[in-house]
Amino acid sequence: MIMLIGRTVQRLALLVLALTLVSAHLSAQATIIFLADDQGNVGRYDVGTQQGAALGSLSASQFTPDQVIGLAYDADTNSVLLFDRNVSTVYTMNAVTGVASVLFTTQGVQLQGGAVFNGLVYGIDEYTQTLKAYDFAGVPQTLTGTALSAHVHSLAVDPQGVRLVYHASSSGLRVINPDGTEGDVIQSMTTTGSEDIDYFNGDYLLVNYGRQAYLLDVETGATSFFLDSTQLSAMGLTGSMSGVAVQIAAVPEPATWVLLLTGLAVVAVTIVRQRRRP
Repeated sequence: MIMLIGRTVQRLALLVLALTLVSAHLSAQATIIFLADDQGNVGRYDVGTQQGAALGSLSASQFTPDQVIGLAYDADTNSVLLFDRNVSTVYTMNAVTGVASVLFTTQGVQLQGGAVFNGLVYGIDEYTQTLKAYDFAGVPQTLTGTALSAHVHSLAVDPQGVRLVYHASSSGLRVINPDGTEGDVIQSMTTTGSEDIDYFNGDYLLVNYGRQAYLLDVETGATSFFLDSTQLSAMGLTGSMSGVAVQIAAVPEPATWVLLLTGLAVVAVTIVRQRRRP
């Protein structure tokens, strides 16, 4: 009886080990970074393979972009949203095919930054410097916040999932609540301006209308190069960098499923062999 229990525990341990290894592989492969330039070109960078490629462009979908400032990822539709503030339009682009369409117009509001949070689309109004929110049909929501204390273009979702974060060179990273009111300062020692930011692996990715993408250290406020102009050009990004969005949980690729099935098969074979032993 004791031997049977011991074998059962061993089998369960092997199963847990296999699933843990596969889970770690899935996590490593799960992060996709989308980047956009002001001309409406969007690139896709796989953190696991460190390879980038063009996803699509507004011009390829027969639109004439003016100045895209901000990118957001919507997990429910597996799409990225592009905020063209000069034509008051939010576009949606399929994160697989790269085909874009108009999501809604903002009736003269120069919406920028962009974030998807609790089923709403958020952005910063360039003219009033206030937070705005819309449902996915383009219906504006009522927020109580007033003008921000800094001039802001960028917007992201806090990793805790309960608030939004903006960034400005004059005030650093700061919480902005979904009602538009400002919250605590997360990091004030930042010197680089930004057009858009998004949370990534404990820190924030940042683009600032240049030809690089940066990593912003939350602890120190320092920025370091993440992607250079050569890498961005290889993704079809030829304009000034103005949007970044991180896809936390991508759909596993076929190779990942092969690894999962292989791991489970190894566990199954081990269990069968143990059963055959006297």
